[in-house]
Amino acid sequence: MEDADHDSAARVAIRALADAYAHHVDARDCEAVAALFGAQGRLVAHFHRGPGGAPVVRQGRAAIVDALEEGLARYERTTHVVGGQVLDVDADGRRARGETVCLAHHVYRRGAERRLLVMAVRYEDDYVYEAGVWRFSSRQLRLDWRDDRPLSEGGTPHGGRSTR
Repeated sequence: MEDADHDSAARVAIRALADAYAHHVDARDCEAVAALFGAQGRLVAHFHRGPGGAPVVRQGRAAIVDALEEGLARYERTTHVVGGQVLDVDADGRRARGETVCLAHHVYRRGAERRLLVMAVRYEDDYVYEAGVWRFSSRQLRLDWRDDRPLSEGGTPHGGRSTR
């Protein structure tokens, strides 16, 4: 029973980690996002291409902060809706692998027009249990599909309150 309890606790903590990532991204708290990674954690974007068409890889918390600040700067606001998660927790309880799906909504401007970019993102994650805390050791972002369209209505930029 003890192994089952440990496995269940790991699954709950890892789901909370995925939810915290989405929450901190939407709050634009890039330092908090980076703190969810191990010191040498990696963030890999397969739908952004670098030189030679390779995925963009950021390693270490400082590089992850820089990547997030740069990537989020173009959006007025984001909303990430975390969906299903499938996990495989190692028998030793120190490592895990998993996949988490997410609908990532991005509000931005193209000229005078406000637009909504929705992306179905599949995160392929490696997790490590360090000093009593689960962290990402690697998070790979893959794009399943995207939809970009005019925004029909919406609140105020940067989380301000609407008067409606």
